[in-house]
Amino acid sequence: MIDRALGALGTPYRWGGSSPHHGFDCSGLVQYAFKTQSDLELPRTSRDLSRLDVPTVKRGDLQPGDLLFFRIRSRAVDHVAIYIGEGRFVHAPRRGTKVRIDHLNNAYWQRHFQLAKRVVAQA
Repeated sequence: MIDRALGALGTPYRWGGSSPHHGFDCSGLVQYAFKTQSDLELPRTSRDLSRLDVPTVKRGDLQPGDLLFFRIRSRAVDHVAIYIGEGRFVHAPRRGTKVRIDHLNNAYWQRHFQLAKRVVAQA
């Protein structure tokens, strides 16, 4: 699933997008990356993803594949990313950008970080 997300690096942001051919928004990238988990049905929006009944993970316990949730322009969760390890995550940030890797220790992302969830049990 991480390889699938990393394969989308450089794909343009597109609101409502969920494919490398048409672009991604943040939750569309998550759905695309997790499609390899055939029995996993994920909600379409970052807010609904944040409400999944799965374990919440402390920031110090993050593992690759965990979902990171942020509040950027709203009082509720409005952005999701996939943790890839070593403090880094892959995501589709916003209009005018492309799927990229950012670091959770960046002051901007620290300020907006809300919670993390583990949707797939680690082996």
